[in-house]
Amino acid sequence: MKFTDLMIDLETLGTAVNAPVVAIGAVFFNPETGELGETFDAAIDVEDAMRYGKASGSTIRWWLGQGDVARQKVVRGKHPSHLVFTKFHEFCLKHGDNVKPWGNGASFDISILEYAFGRIIERPAPWKFWNVCDCRTIKRLADGIVTFDEKLEGTAHTALDDAKHQAKWVSVYWQGLRRRAQGQASLPSSSAGWSTPANAASDLLDGL
Repeated sequence: MKFTDLMIDLETLGTAVNAPVVAIGAVFFNPETGELGETFDAAIDVEDAMRYGKASGSTIRWWLGQGDVARQKVVRGKHPSHLVFTKFHEFCLKHGDNVKPWGNGASFDISILEYAFGRIIERPAPWKFWNVCDCRTIKRLADGIVTFDEKLEGTAHTALDDAKHQAKWVSVYWQGLRRRAQGQASLPSSSAGWSTPANAASDLLDGL
Protein backbone atom coordinates (compact mmCIF):
# COMPACT_ATOMS: atom_id res chain seq x y z
CA MET A 1 0.00 0.00 0.00
CA LYS A 2 1.15 3.52 -0.77
CA PHE A 3 1.16 5.87 2.22
CA THR A 4 1.38 9.65 2.10
CA ASP A 5 0.90 10.53 5.79
CA LEU A 6 4.00 10.31 7.98
CA MET A 7 3.92 10.77 11.75
CA ILE A 8 7.21 12.09 13.12
CA ASP A 9 8.49 12.45 16.65
CA LEU A 10 11.86 13.78 17.79
CA GLU A 11 13.84 13.58 20.97
CA THR A 12 15.92 16.71 21.38
CA LEU A 13 18.06 18.56 23.89
CA GLY A 14 16.23 21.84 23.40
CA THR A 15 13.00 23.41 22.21
CA ALA A 16 14.30 26.05 19.80
CA VAL A 17 14.58 25.47 16.07
CA ASN A 18 18.33 24.79 16.46
CA ALA A 19 17.86 22.16 19.18
CA PRO A 20 20.25 19.17 18.98
CA VAL A 21 18.33 16.14 17.67
CA VAL A 22 19.27 12.89 19.43
CA ALA A 23 16.56 10.58 18.07
CA ILE A 24 14.10 10.42 15.18
CA GLY A 25 11.08 8.15 15.15
CA ALA A 26 8.55 8.02 12.32
CA VAL A 27 5.80 5.80 10.97
CA PHE A 28 3.79 5.95 7.77
CA PHE A 29 0.07 5.64 8.40
CA ASN A 30 -3.35 5.95 6.81
CA PRO A 31 -5.64 8.18 8.93
CA GLU A 32 -8.69 6.88 7.05
CA THR A 33 -8.14 3.33 8.35
CA GLY A 34 -5.58 3.61 11.15
CA GLU A 35 -3.24 1.24 9.34
CA LEU A 36 0.44 1.69 10.19
CA GLY A 37 3.18 1.23 7.61
CA GLU A 38 6.97 1.29 7.57
CA THR A 39 8.84 2.74 10.51
CA PHE A 40 12.05 4.68 11.04
CA ASP A 41 13.92 4.60 14.32
CA ALA A 42 17.43 6.02 14.72
CA ALA A 43 19.39 7.51 17.59
CA ILE A 44 22.22 9.99 17.12
CA ASP A 45 25.42 10.19 19.12
CA VAL A 46 24.83 12.97 21.65
CA GLU A 47 28.26 14.51 21.22
CA ASP A 48 27.82 14.67 17.44
CA ALA A 49 24.30 16.08 17.80
CA MET A 50 25.69 18.92 19.88
CA ARG A 51 27.86 20.01 16.94
CA TYR A 52 24.76 21.09 15.03
CA GLY A 53 22.62 22.73 17.70
CA LYS A 54 22.37 24.46 21.03
CA ALA A 55 21.15 22.55 24.07
CA SER A 56 18.77 24.05 26.60
CA GLY A 57 19.42 23.76 30.33
CA SER A 58 15.71 23.47 31.06
CA THR A 59 15.35 20.60 28.57
CA ILE A 60 18.30 18.71 30.07
CA ARG A 61 16.78 19.22 33.53
CA TRP A 62 13.49 17.85 32.18
CA TRP A 63 15.22 14.74 30.78
CA LEU A 64 16.92 14.12 34.11
CA GLY A 65 13.46 13.97 35.66
CA GLN A 66 12.24 11.21 33.33
CA GLY A 67 12.37 7.46 33.95
CA ASP A 68 15.54 5.40 33.54
CA VAL A 69 14.35 3.75 30.31
CA ALA A 70 13.57 7.06 28.60
CA ARG A 71 16.88 8.60 29.73
CA GLN A 72 18.86 5.62 28.50
CA LYS A 73 17.19 5.79 25.09
CA VAL A 74 18.18 9.45 24.74
CA VAL A 75 21.88 8.65 25.18
CA ARG A 76 21.89 5.31 23.33
CA GLY A 77 22.80 6.83 19.98
CA LYS A 78 26.01 5.89 18.19
CA HIS A 79 25.32 7.14 14.68
CA PRO A 80 26.55 10.49 13.30
CA SER A 81 23.94 13.14 12.53
CA HIS A 82 24.81 13.28 8.83
CA LEU A 83 24.12 9.56 8.34
CA VAL A 84 20.83 9.57 10.25
CA PHE A 85 19.48 12.65 8.49
CA THR A 86 20.52 11.32 5.08
CA LYS A 87 18.75 8.02 5.72
CA PHE A 88 15.68 9.77 7.11
CA HIS A 89 15.49 12.07 4.09
CA GLU A 90 15.44 8.96 1.88
CA PHE A 91 12.85 7.28 4.10
CA CYS A 92 10.47 10.25 3.84
CA LEU A 93 10.41 9.85 0.05
CA LYS A 94 9.76 6.11 0.17
CA HIS A 95 6.23 6.58 -1.19
CA GLY A 96 6.92 9.57 -3.43
CA ASP A 97 7.35 13.30 -2.99
CA ASN A 98 3.80 14.03 -1.84
CA VAL A 99 4.53 13.07 1.75
CA LYS A 100 2.40 14.76 4.43
CA PRO A 101 4.44 15.07 7.64
CA TRP A 102 2.66 15.28 11.01
CA GLY A 103 4.14 16.80 14.15
CA ASN A 104 2.85 17.32 17.69
CA GLY A 105 2.78 20.27 17.13
CA ALA A 106 4.06 21.09 13.72
CA SER A 107 6.05 24.12 14.86
CA PHE A 108 8.25 21.87 17.02
CA ASP A 109 9.24 18.64 15.25
CA ILE A 110 8.76 19.86 11.69
CA SER A 111 10.47 23.22 12.16
CA ILE A 112 13.46 21.62 13.88
CA LEU A 113 13.78 19.08 11.06
CA GLU A 114 13.53 21.70 8.33
CA TYR A 115 16.36 23.65 9.98
CA ALA A 116 18.45 20.52 10.58
CA PHE A 117 18.14 19.16 7.03
CA GLY A 118 19.69 22.35 5.72
CA ARG A 119 22.38 22.62 8.39
CA ILE A 120 23.42 18.97 8.59
CA ILE A 121 23.03 17.55 5.05
CA GLU A 122 22.52 20.79 3.10
CA ARG A 123 19.23 19.65 1.59
CA PRO A 124 15.74 21.11 1.81
CA ALA A 125 13.12 19.16 3.73
CA PRO A 126 11.66 16.29 1.65
CA TRP A 127 8.13 17.71 1.77
CA LYS A 128 6.19 20.69 0.47
CA PHE A 129 5.43 23.27 3.15
CA TRP A 130 1.71 23.20 2.38
CA ASN A 131 1.56 19.47 3.22
CA VAL A 132 2.63 19.92 6.85
CA CYS A 133 -0.02 18.70 9.34
CA ASP A 134 -0.44 19.41 13.05
CA CYS A 135 -1.64 16.85 15.61
CA ARG A 136 -2.71 19.49 18.10
CA THR A 137 -5.12 21.09 15.63
CA ILE A 138 -7.04 17.88 14.92
CA LYS A 139 -7.06 17.07 18.65
CA ARG A 140 -8.63 20.44 19.38
CA LEU A 141 -11.22 19.96 16.63
CA ALA A 142 -12.17 16.55 18.02
CA ASP A 143 -12.46 17.70 21.63
CA GLY A 144 -15.92 16.82 22.92
CA ILE A 145 -16.76 14.91 19.72
CA VAL A 146 -14.34 11.97 19.61
CA THR A 147 -12.63 10.23 22.51
CA PHE A 148 -9.38 8.27 22.58
CA ASP A 149 -8.29 6.47 25.74
CA GLU A 150 -5.86 3.84 24.47
CA LYS A 151 -2.64 3.74 26.47
CA LEU A 152 0.74 4.16 24.83
CA GLU A 153 2.48 0.91 23.94
CA GLY A 154 6.15 1.06 24.83
CA THR A 155 7.97 3.85 26.63
CA ALA A 156 6.79 7.45 26.78
CA HIS A 157 9.24 10.03 25.43
CA THR A 158 10.91 7.59 23.06
CA ALA A 159 10.60 8.75 19.48
CA LEU A 160 9.14 5.75 17.64
CA ASP A 161 6.77 4.71 20.45
CA ASP A 162 5.43 8.27 20.65
CA ALA A 163 5.08 8.50 16.85
CA LYS A 164 3.06 5.28 16.67
CA HIS A 165 0.78 6.41 19.50
CA GLN A 166 0.21 9.78 17.87
CA ALA A 167 -0.62 8.11 14.54
CA LYS A 168 -3.22 6.00 16.33
CA TRP A 169 -5.04 8.86 18.03
CA VAL A 170 -4.86 11.13 15.00
CA SER A 171 -6.50 8.33 12.98
CA VAL A 172 -9.27 7.91 15.57
CA TYR A 173 -9.96 11.65 15.61
CA TRP A 174 -9.79 11.84 11.81
CA GLN A 175 -12.30 9.04 11.32
CA GLY A 176 -14.62 10.34 14.03
CA LEU A 177 -14.69 13.83 12.55
CA ARG A 178 -15.32 12.38 9.08
CA ARG A 179 -18.28 10.38 10.38
CA ARG A 180 -19.62 13.46 12.16
CA ALA A 181 -19.37 15.52 8.96
CA GLN A 182 -21.07 12.83 6.88
CA GLY A 183 -23.89 12.62 9.41
CA GLN A 184 -24.81 16.29 9.10
CA ALA A 185 -28.10 16.72 7.20
CA SER A 186 -26.91 19.92 5.61
CA LEU A 187 -23.78 21.98 5.72
CA PRO A 188 -23.83 25.78 5.93
CA SER A 189 -22.63 27.67 2.91
CA SER A 190 -19.25 29.30 3.07
CA SER A 191 -20.89 32.70 3.52
CA ALA A 192 -23.36 31.69 6.24
CA GLY A 193 -23.12 33.89 9.29
CA TRP A 194 -20.53 36.10 7.65
CA SER A 195 -20.92 39.82 7.30
CA THR A 196 -18.50 42.20 5.66
CA PRO A 197 -17.71 45.40 7.57
CA ALA A 198 -18.71 48.52 5.70
CA ASN A 199 -15.14 49.82 5.70
CA ALA A 200 -13.50 46.51 4.83
CA ALA A 201 -12.07 47.90 1.60
CA SER A 202 -10.28 50.81 3.24
CA ASP A 203 -6.66 50.60 4.26
CA LEU A 204 -6.21 50.27 8.02
CA LEU A 205 -3.36 52.78 7.83
CA ASP A 206 -5.46 55.47 6.15
CA GLY A 207 -5.47 58.64 8.15
CA LEU A 208 -2.37 57.88 10.15
